[in-house]
Amino acid sequence: MYYFITFLFVLLAGKATFFDDVNACWFIIEGIILWVGLHKQRITKNDVQLFVKFALLYVGFCTFRSFFLTGLPIKYWLNDVVFLFKFILPSFLFCAVLKEKAVYYLTQVMIDLAILSLPLYCLQLISGDLVYNIGKAINLPYAHFNGYVNMFVFTYVKNHAIRNSGFSWEPGAFGFMLIMMLMLHWLNNNFKYDTRAKLVTIAIITTLSTTTYIAFAIMILIYCRAKGVRITTLLIFIAPFLCVAVVSLPFLFDKILDTYNKDMLDIKNIHTLSATYIEMGRVMPLNRFGSMLFLIDTFGNKLFFGVSNSYKETVQLLHNISISNGIFAFCAQFGVVGLGCLFYRAYKFFRKYITAELAIYCLIVILVLGFGECIYLSSLLLAFLFLYHYARPETTTEEVSENDTYEYATTERPAYNL
Repeated sequence: MYYFITFLFVLLAGKATFFDDVNACWFIIEGIILWVGLHKQRITKNDVQLFVKFALLYVGFCTFRSFFLTGLPIKYWLNDVVFLFKFILPSFLFCAVLKEKAVYYLTQVMIDLAILSLPLYCLQLISGDLVYNIGKAINLPYAHFNGYVNMFVFTYVKNHAIRNSGFSWEPGAFGFMLIMMLMLHWLNNNFKYDTRAKLVTIAIITTLSTTTYIAFAIMILIYCRAKGVRITTLLIFIAPFLCVAVVSLPFLFDKILDTYNKDMLDIKNIHTLSATYIEMGRVMPLNRFGSMLFLIDTFGNKLFFGVSNSYKETVQLLHNISISNGIFAFCAQFGVVGLGCLFYRAYKFFRKYITAELAIYCLIVILVLGFGECIYLSSLLLAFLFLYHYARPETTTEEVSENDTYEYATTERPAYNL
């Protein structure tokens, strides 16, 4: 049962299925997790108090911002409050129900899905049209349009024909999931580069995502430091190799430079380009740097407290622009204050497993990933608001597995605007 609800939770985080598009699905999944928690008596008075305290702080923050800073109509405040119960509550319920088992099951489910993506990715390389037709034949709601098709556990996007999107909506987002699952896996198994970690590494390579590769390089640094390799040794032997790779590989320095230059042109002509995209009936995509500069120019110091979860509705030009920088999109929604809260609680979680130095490196990994994808509002990242409270590193994988075996043997198995 824990595996099943984690599977549902991960599908929410992947944002590729119709679960993400249908409001009722969010609340049904919340109901399923809550039912499991009550059935197994996993939700306690302390859990309720934890969420109530968080909810009061959250609503207080949104109230102060809406009525004293932004002066927006009340519908924006209501939207922020609904966000608490639609997006944050599932993450809390997942953490509260699984408690010390949460990290174990997250890694198990996500790595299983990552491994499953590899043969499907190979089939995609052999015949992308076949994969697309299979997805269309399954015909899930909101699951196929404009070269995009989702089959719950795998997504194929014709625009990314040679890249692996896994169970996420596109390769970069899948790369985020892969990096996070590798991070959690290493925390849970004391940084053993086992077979499952190697398979995740192969999956990371198949994303062909620049942001993911940069984050993976930092993950290797974390792994080496966890194994006791000195910084000076890393600088002597690894730094030259990284410098050559950055300059030589076309999807690193050259791609970053090209993206930056294109973003600068887009920003200069954003009004004309937006009008052109509207005439074509399409949404104008802004890349990482362009998204950052546009949001800074649009909201300025309002980014400190944020504007609203529905910040796009406050500026006419934003209605037809797709933002791809997760850090600044989150700041527009909940401000530097909200981002600081999320990162502080993530740091508290990491410190239960690793040193302060390694915990800071993990935060840098999340920052790098966030610069390239709007992923801070995924249920997985929002779970860090509560995971620190329940994580118990002293609980080993074997202990969790044995407990669950006994439990199952004795119990009947039965971009986010609202």
